[in-house]
Amino acid sequence: MVRVGLIGLGGAAERIHLPALRSIQSVEIVGGADADPQRRNWAHRVGVPHVFEGAEALIESTHPDVVVIATPPSSHRDLCLLALDAGCHVFCEKPFVMSVAEADEVVAAADRAGKLIAVNNQYRQMRIYRKTRAAIARGLFGKPYLLQVWQQMNLPPEHDPPWRAALSRRILFEFATHAIDLVSFLFGGWPTPPIAPGYPADQPYAVSARTPYPLPAQNADLISVVRLDLAGDRVANLVFNRRSHAPQKYLEMRLDCEHASLRISLGGVARAEIGWNSEAGRPRLRFSFVRGGEVRVERGGQSRVLAREPAVPFAPATGQHFRRFLEAIAHNRVPEGSARAARELIRTVFAAYESADRGGALVRIDRPVERSSGVLQVNGAVPRE
Repeated sequence: MVRVGLIGLGGAAERIHLPALRSIQSVEIVGGADADPQRRNWAHRVGVPHVFEGAEALIESTHPDVVVIATPPSSHRDLCLLALDAGCHVFCEKPFVMSVAEADEVVAAADRAGKLIAVNNQYRQMRIYRKTRAAIARGLFGKPYLLQVWQQMNLPPEHDPPWRAALSRRILFEFATHAIDLVSFLFGGWPTPPIAPGYPADQPYAVSARTPYPLPAQNADLISVVRLDLAGDRVANLVFNRRSHAPQKYLEMRLDCEHASLRISLGGVARAEIGWNSEAGRPRLRFSFVRGGEVRVERGGQSRVLAREPAVPFAPATGQHFRRFLEAIAHNRVPEGSARAARELIRTVFAAYESADRGGALVRIDRPVERSSGVLQVNGAVPRE
């Protein structure tokens, strides 16, 4: 059995990490820690065997093999270092840490300790994305060249948890790492030469971004438009809008390939469409109703389902991610969603913020970012030109 301790007993633990861990037969949850007494009481009620106020007491008393960190990101650096110093592997909730410098510090500590870290960018574990990548890798649709990503909802900061509402650089840092990771994951299914030796072809090498501030007294990037350039003349365009009055779309993608387009929807799908297929010269009827998401292949005026997520997939995907992490530990290999991969996501995010601060200027990220400090601002104004 793998002994697991859970630091942070809030919403992420309740909705994602505890269900994920309990789905794995080889895992024993040995305890939890949280400074909030109400959360500790909740953990007792749902069967967490030992609950502590502090992370140090949890680790010293229960001696876990793996520590799961499900706290706000401002605490991730210190908790990662604490767990590594105690000889534990670490499974950390995203966002990984608050800066590129913190990521480098944690990665170096893991190397010294001989321990592994995985960050819970778990979307790539979902069936709809893995099926899509597998089909691309088999050459079913030809080369992928354009990925459009969008999210639309009305979610002002006051409706978010306090730690998230306090971020003045928010939407790219807190959410977009999922989308950027999927850009690399999906484009990585097709072999492409890198732009330079040693630079991964599935990583963006340049970024441009705009973060408009249309509302009075707005002090957070609630709207972001980002373009990512990748090797092989591939491009991704991402639009995040949390001040939209249109119907909510949690995460939508359209991936255009040589021979087909793929529509990938996450967050529940309820569609009924009657139209005219001009290419086939006949009516078109489409119907979708799933709680999780789906992928549809579109070409020649036709649409068919490639894969579906019948249920809400966040906890199951985290469970699958954790299983693969345990396999990586057992075989001493780099896990999916490693700390180094998470560091590159943070580097891309801060390059996007630098571009936005410079009015949308193109920022190359195949070399160190020169102007950006790479430090997240909390409760401070976002600089603008």
